[in-house]
Amino acid sequence: MTTHRTAWIVPSVVALLAFAAGCQKETGSSSSPAASATASAAPAGKLGSATLRGEVRFTGAPPEMKVPAKRAQATDVCKDKQLVHDAVIVQGGKLKDVLVRIAPKSFEGRYEVPPAATVDQQDCMYVPRIQGVLSGQEIVVKNSDRTLHNVHTYLGAETVFNEATAMGSPPIAKRLPPSGIVRFGCDIHPWMRSFVVVTDHPFFAVSGADGAFRIDRVLAGKVRLEAFHARYGLKTQEVTVTDGQTLEVVFSFDGTEPEPTENQGELQGLW
Repeated sequence: MTTHRTAWIVPSVVALLAFAAGCQKETGSSSSPAASATASAAPAGKLGSATLRGEVRFTGAPPEMKVPAKRAQATDVCKDKQLVHDAVIVQGGKLKDVLVRIAPKSFEGRYEVPPAATVDQQDCMYVPRIQGVLSGQEIVVKNSDRTLHNVHTYLGAETVFNEATAMGSPPIAKRLPPSGIVRFGCDIHPWMRSFVVVTDHPFFAVSGADGAFRIDRVLAGKVRLEAFHARYGLKTQEVTVTDGQTLEVVFSFDGTEPEPTENQGELQGLW
């Protein structure tokens, strides 16, 4: 199998704006009949035979993650497990929790929507920290803790939905806006954060603890790849994908990148 390698490039403000473009506010778990009819009429999206595989590197000195001060001072069960914050996780020079995807609107057609994705409130943290979903895919928010949480979600500065989840309450099921980066917070426990990136196609993945990611069944052609980290923002690069081949890709962050507009000030006053 032939392997190609590409070099990473620096982020641009234009690319960051493009990453969040096309966002519109949508609440609740149902769409309009007209929108459903339009979606049904769209042709099925195509899948390819190529693979994008690579890693996300961190070349700078990562900030030390500590137990949030307000967590240690909490009066409920949140103080029981003194977990360090998860905004920046670097192991062996590899960066975790980077959402890598082909840019939105790169392909025509409507892709089959998978089963619901889950956001859990566990040990007074959101799990996972970041994930991707397909446009129209349902999100189920669970509360696995023995305390009250408040699920407050934002698209930019606007609230998408804001609902409390008491201990033992049934999960909240929602559909998010059709594109954009949705931030999950908790008004009761302000250190809690999670991000759901909505895309109109299924070609995305999140880097693991080893910095690795893999996107399968990619269509051939020249595409723009985007790598988004909630603390360090967006990186992009252009790549050419060939049918039946695996393309090796490397993204790199060094810790000097400005905070993205979707998540400014997360670490301010945290400790």
